[in-house]
Order: sequence, then C-alpha cells, then structure tokens
Amino acid sequence: MLTLTAPAKINLYLHITAIDKHGMHELDTAFAYTEACDLLSFETHDQLQVSCSKAHLSGKKNLVHQLLQAFRDKHGITQGLKVHIDKHIPEQAGLGGGSSDAATALMAANKLWHLNASTEKLIEFATPFGADIGCFLYGKASLATGIGATLKAYPHTLPSQFLLLARPDSGLSTADVFRHFDSTLTTPFRLDTMRRDSPSIGENDLEASACKLNPTVAQLLVELRKKSDRAWMSGSGSTCVALFDTHQQALKMSEALQTEGLASWTHIGNIRDIHPMVSDKVT
Repeated sequence: MLTLTAPAKINLYLHITAIDKHGMHELDTAFAYTEACDLLSFETHDQLQVSCSKAHLSGKKNLVHQLLQAFRDKHGITQGLKVHIDKHIPEQAGLGGGSSDAATALMAANKLWHLNASTEKLIEFATPFGADIGCFLYGKASLATGIGATLKAYPHTLPSQFLLLARPDSGLSTADVFRHFDSTLTTPFRLDTMRRDSPSIGENDLEASACKLNPTVAQLLVELRKKSDRAWMSGSGSTCVALFDTHQQALKMSEALQTEGLASWTHIGNIRDIHPMVSDKVT
C-alpha cells in the first residue's frame, strides 16, 4: 500500500479580473500550501474504486474517481486502483481539499500506470475538472491567472510567521459566493478597472460576498484582526487565515475562537512553498 499526502492550499490574495463570454470568472491569485492535509492510500486493483473516511464522499461522485476514470479512458488504461481518502481538510472551506485529493491521485496514477505525462500535460488535462487542481499539480507556490490553468512560480518570499486557519461551523458554496459577487456589480465588468498592479497578501475580492452569506466569517475576521496584523479569507471561504509571531499566540487565538463558537475547525502550522510530493527541483 502506498500512502501520500494531499495538502490544503491558501490563496495569498484573490482578485477577479474579468468574466468571459461563457460566464467564467478570470482570476489573478496566488497559491501556497499548508501542513493541513488529507491522506490518500493506493492499492493495485483490477477496477477503479474510491472510498473516503467521510462516507458521503465515497464512490463515483468523488472528484478523484471522476478524474482518474477520465484519465484511464484517455490513455486506454485497463488497470484500476483502490484509493482511500482519510479526510482531514474540511469541505466548503476555500482550502481546495477535493482538488488536492484529485491532484495527488492523478500524480500517483500517472506513475503507477507508467504514463509519466508531464506536469504541463496533467494540468491541461485536469483543469476542466476544477480550476484549483492545477495549483497542486504545479508543485510549488504559484501565481495563477485566467481560469486557473496559467501558472507561474510565486516570485516573493512567503511569510515565515505561524499560520492559523479557522473555519466556522458552516461552509460556503463557491457557486453561491461568485453568484452573490456578480449581483453586487453595479457597472460593466472591465478588466482595466478591476485589476490591481501590485496585489498584497490578504486582499480578496470575494470577502464581502462571503461575509454577507455567512456572517460568522465576518465575525471571525473581526476577532482575528484584533490580534493579528494580517488576517484574510482564503478562496471563496469560509476559512479565514491569520499570521502570528509565535505558536503560543496562534494557539491562544484558536482556543478563544472555539470557545466563542466562531470556529469549529482550526489548524496551526506554517505556509509551505513546495508540495510534499514534489522536490525543490520542480519546474
């Protein structure tokens, strides 16, 4: 049995730069990894089977199954795989848990089925299944534009402070957050009026919509910003991110948020620039 990790991501910032003719949102965003992760176990099998520690995520509806089945079909693979996901990253959290699982499974299958497709080919194949999958396949902290398939290395030093992730009891649907964002636009959406020349860590165009749909996100951010100089929301939410100088400060904040009922899941760790499955020589 082979066991591999699938890390959660955070968006360091997120700006919406355009809406294309198909209604797809084009982004300017940056991704980095965290130490929060799911664990995926792989066994050789004659069929493709996907199970999960959260039963409702098992079977053919799981993104891992959908992606691997399409990968098998594309390459005429007759082998299967038995995949089990030990789920630790919360759902509807803006952390890309499902996409990360899919990326790790695809990287594993690419090797186990002896296909050895390039990273670029894997990203091209996987992007239609989920815009976030590419940032995990890319293998290191990245900048993403368009619908997420155009990636390049993040050019700045990542913060070295301790990271606190805090998710409220209820999550947020990505589709709902984008729909609300669209409803707030009062002028024609224009690239030249929305793009920022020098995005800063913590900026997120979706934050206001997420806070409106889930007021606990707004409360979380208020409390985090009382104790942290840098706090923001990841992706479309509902997880909020804050940086602290010491582990003890992050732990004290985590305990306070849970005691106050503002967070049902927290994680303390560091921001990582390299995916655990990829060496620092990845290109």
